Amino acid sequence: MPWISDRVCAVLFAGASCLLLMILACVGSACADDVTYVSSIHWTEVKDVQVVGDYAYCAFINGLVVLDVSDQANPSFVSELYFPGGGWGIFVQGNYAYLADGDAGLIIIDVSDPANPDSIGSCLTVGHAYDVSVQDTTAYVAASGNGLAIIGLSDPSSPNLLKIHNTPGSAYAVCVLDSLAYVADSDKGLYICNVKDPVNPSTVGSHDTPGIAWGVFVQDNLAYVADYTFGLHVFDVGNPSDPDSLGTYDTPWWAYDVMVEDTLAYVADGYGGLQIVSVNDPTDPYSVGAHGTPYLAFGLSLVNDAAFVADGYSGLQIVGVSNPASPALIGSYDTPKYAYDVFVQDSLACVANGSGLQLVLVSDSGNPDSTCTYDAVGIAYGVFVSDTLAYVAAEANGLYIIGIGDPYHPSPVGSYNTPGRANDVYVRDDIAYVADADSGLQIFDVSDPANPDSIGTFPVPSVANDVFVQDSLAFVADRDSGLQIVNVKDPANPVFLGGLDTPGKAYSIFAQDTLVYIADQTGGLRIIGVSDPANPNPVGSYTGTSARGVFVQDSLAYVADYNQGLRIVRVTNPASPQFVSSYSSPGHGLGVFVAGEYIYLADQYSFILLTNPYYTGVREMDDGETRPSDFVLFQNYPNPFNPSTSIEFLLPKSTQVKIEIFNILGQKVRTLVDEYLKPGHKLVDWDGRDDSGEEVSSGIYLYRIAASDFSQAKKMLLLK
Repeated sequence: MPWISDRVCAVLFAGASCLLLMILACVGSACADDVTYVSSIHWTEVKDVQVVGDYAYCAFINGLVVLDVSDQANPSFVSELYFPGGGWGIFVQGNYAYLADGDAGLIIIDVSDPANPDSIGSCLTVGHAYDVSVQDTTAYVAASGNGLAIIGLSDPSSPNLLKIHNTPGSAYAVCVLDSLAYVADSDKGLYICNVKDPVNPSTVGSHDTPGIAWGVFVQDNLAYVADYTFGLHVFDVGNPSDPDSLGTYDTPWWAYDVMVEDTLAYVADGYGGLQIVSVNDPTDPYSVGAHGTPYLAFGLSLVNDAAFVADGYSGLQIVGVSNPASPALIGSYDTPKYAYDVFVQDSLACVANGSGLQLVLVSDSGNPDSTCTYDAVGIAYGVFVSDTLAYVAAEANGLYIIGIGDPYHPSPVGSYNTPGRANDVYVRDDIAYVADADSGLQIFDVSDPANPDSIGTFPVPSVANDVFVQDSLAFVADRDSGLQIVNVKDPANPVFLGGLDTPGKAYSIFAQDTLVYIADQTGGLRIIGVSDPANPNPVGSYTGTSARGVFVQDSLAYVADYNQGLRIVRVTNPASPQFVSSYSSPGHGLGVFVAGEYIYLADQYSFILLTNPYYTGVREMDDGETRPSDFVLFQNYPNPFNPSTSIEFLLPKSTQVKIEIFNILGQKVRTLVDEYLKPGHKLVDWDGRDDSGEEVSSGIYLYRIAASDFSQAKKMLLLK
């Protein structure tokens, strides 16, 4: 059953015309330079469910999940199918599941084999698809501001939009019975239209409700409306042209969905969980029983004596209702909590989420393998990895250090309970810097990781959300005060150097050379010059993003966007950053990491792997050797060259690597590599062009590598 998110609120109230433009521009997918979906894991946030036989078909924000519920006490995973629009409602009939998939419209899935669901057709609804009901060969989709979308299904592989029937407000749910469609409408409450001729639907009647109608169920000439903050509303629809209000029951929280069996109404009531209401006398409904669920009850399905509750990020809750006065939990399918941050080293991704630290092997990018969840840390907001140690910013539990040498069996190493709320962490030269919310910057000596030692602290004006350390400077993203620059040459005595406020709320920070990039949710991507740390100056900005995370590589800023997933911005000219590409994800982009040919996105509701179309092409040389013991930069070959040459180098460990090309005057011509690379024997080509793509002239050039503490330069000759 539908539930409204912050993102959807903004879209709904912006109006249908704006929504149409957004959808046509980029419907839950890549645009511009083809950022494409590879895989995802750790799905959370289930919105709706329908149980058929031994299977529960769940609408997750990331798509369809099929569970085996033959043993209700122990539901088990069967299969999943990713869709980027955002799964909100589900309807199963025969061999097909119909998914109301948000901005992507209606998705039709063959589930004749539940273990191998197959997407066979789709149809854009223009409006955001929240709910779906199917009768015979026609689907009726509650399409938010565009009302009721009616879709022909005579060929499920090629559904066709028959009609958009505008309702007075936003359509959030639909129930079809005989030739009438009953719509839960934000403005009119219960809205009824005749769909006997699906191509020419007509309004029959309506009756307003005091709240916002979210769900509707019809049985025996009675319509039951889940009316959000006003609970359950019952109507007599014996005369559909003039529905008559009979009775109401104000549930404790927010009524999102309702189903009725015999004389009992079952209401998915948000934080109120499952509410059971007697409607034996529809003019006087009253509470019979209730069962609190761990999170937010959005949707439900009834089978025999069990209520299956879609409970947001607490997954599927199965509640026994044989005794309605005392409903009891039978079993549950629990999902991970929200994903906040990610750090990738070698083939291991470490994801900080609401369940703790999740370890994921990404050596097979198409099939990421979740090896373990280390939940002793509690809620994890940030993570930094160095060699075999993961440093976790564990909110109220402070700094945790975890051994991840064996990703299947992570082990506790050390911890320190910081005075505030640890939001993020950065480690450099055996010093850990923790952005500790209203306790500012906390600094620890972690040379003995089993016993981290607090050695310094620096207060910030607001809330320290993130920290990035470069040379002897710590750059802090301070929520309401923007950038704070701290000299940490002596970590025990940090000294304030300068600061610069940003327009909104600073959440994340990345420093590169003399520029700092701040993800400022309401102010977008802010670029600040720090060549003089005492006097930071605004250089440029890109405001077309609700920025929550940022990672910079090869003159590109990869922005985790709260409303749009991922935005990629070219910052070759930092005074005038330019949008180049995006990927609209199902959830909310909170953190991003780039390594090699992949982009790793902490998307709140899941962890997503995407292709990176701007990958520089650093290749691994398969020479059968073991991991190098030292950093080495080889002479380029051929040399002299025209028009291209290759540069080889050795890395003994995972590290950020930068390779730049300079002319004989020392002017930078090209940033060839600027990314986090795994250890090994590497090769990259230079095509004799500068950063703007122009061919350079003949002459002597220098190429320089900087990796960890290693730096070296060599000469090469371009002859034309």
